[in-house]
Amino acid sequence: MLRCLDWSAVVAAKTSNSPCAVVYGQRVISRSVAAMHYGVQVGMRRRHAQGLCPDLEIAAYQPDRDRRAFNTVVRTINEIVPLIEVSEPGVIVFATRGPSRYFGGDEPMANKIVQALRASIVADSQFGVGIADSRLAAHIAAHISAQNKTKAPFIVEPEKTKVWLAQKSVRVLNEFANINGETVSLLERLGLNTLHDVSKIGESVLAGRFGELGVELHRLARGDEQHPLAAVAPPPEHLCSRAFEEPVFDQQTLLNNVQTMAEEFSDYFVKRGAICVRLILKFESETGPHSERLWYRPQGLTARAITESAKWQIESWSHKSPLVRVQLIADEVRTDTARQLKLWGGVTQVDETAGRAIGRLTELLGSTAVQLVKWQGGRDLQENFQLVSASHFQLRQSELITTTDKPKWRGSLPTPSPSVVYSEPPLVQVVDKDKNLLRVSARHELSAEPEQLIINQQNHKVISWAGPWPVEEKWWDTARSRRLVRLQVVIEKLLPDGSQQVQALLVALEHGEWSIAAIYG
Repeated sequence: MLRCLDWSAVVAAKTSNSPCAVVYGQRVISRSVAAMHYGVQVGMRRRHAQGLCPDLEIAAYQPDRDRRAFNTVVRTINEIVPLIEVSEPGVIVFATRGPSRYFGGDEPMANKIVQALRASIVADSQFGVGIADSRLAAHIAAHISAQNKTKAPFIVEPEKTKVWLAQKSVRVLNEFANINGETVSLLERLGLNTLHDVSKIGESVLAGRFGELGVELHRLARGDEQHPLAAVAPPPEHLCSRAFEEPVFDQQTLLNNVQTMAEEFSDYFVKRGAICVRLILKFESETGPHSERLWYRPQGLTARAITESAKWQIESWSHKSPLVRVQLIADEVRTDTARQLKLWGGVTQVDETAGRAIGRLTELLGSTAVQLVKWQGGRDLQENFQLVSASHFQLRQSELITTTDKPKWRGSLPTPSPSVVYSEPPLVQVVDKDKNLLRVSARHELSAEPEQLIINQQNHKVISWAGPWPVEEKWWDTARSRRLVRLQVVIEKLLPDGSQQVQALLVALEHGEWSIAAIYG
């Protein structure tokens, strides 16, 4: 497996030495090596990252840009390994048995890949090659290799993958196997800190506590794949292959044909209670060269996912002659996991209908284009909810937007919640009757009562106020510590027609500056 850490930031950075952070939803999702040296971390708020590094370049998340840039790496690896699987920009999975025999072993093959990458990837980027007997172990090994300054491949000895994985923390399940962080936290609270601890518990015990997820956890902990294979007869030839009477030059025409094939291909497995999770896409040109690549998605390849994969594969293929044949070959088929519905409550028919509608929108617009709001709690209004991709969201009653039964966070604001929350709060001034800027002591006491709120050099009288509500987080870490004080105020605004308007605001004091954090009503 090949893994390029923070690929989005590597592509977005203007130069290899410039600090850069890719931001999505006002949070850092990728940062360059130079930014990491300043203390910028993934998951950090944008303003916090800019405070650590004033010269930080901020780039928006653009999946198409990352994908196009990664095509160079894909072509480089494809010259060494004939059949590769591109999971996402920055990650390539491939089988080593054939190439290892050709190059004389796993280590010579891995060194060959590293040498080829040094010429095709930015010199300061973090990339690594990991080889192991399971997908999870290979992910971890590649990550270790990428963090090594020498970029030496990390190879887990054959038949020793399970022993090597046993000592790993259960947190690798969240980072490398897409297991929910809340589940991993629960495992730690139960005293299951390593994969060995999880594997020692019987699979039936975990299944009784976590359901199908428990079976999946046990498989991962013992070094097996997440889901068992399903014995399903392969689709008929007309669903897997299409030959064109006339060579196809236009890419959109080709993708339309692929989409039609993919819909019939997916329906075939759905009717048999299975899903195709790994697929070989093969394109044959008129002059003889062909493009063949593996595509993998643990949740199953939908018709839209197959079409998107085909588009990416065609764009990355350097040979541009017209195509005469397309093939879809199911390489790995798994059982479509069913679930037991509750007798009372739980998921309703309305939820099922909404889920199908979301799935349809995801197929039309892409997995990142459709997002839903999920409650996660917190003291900061911008952290109470997060946007999650609709393709990874399950409509469960515990994840709905309503917060009626949600646990109360200590230090959070009292209800009702504000209607507008600023992602970039505008700066204001809160002053007392002597026009002095309001301050807050170490004991969270106001220096005076708020008298006026100055917005864009306009004075507004404060007629009522409540608070303050302090927030002190991570005081033990100087790089991530935060001290914030919030104050609810009701002001009178003079409108252009001479009338007055009453408005409730939430203002916050941080780093010696007042700002409007939210608006009520």
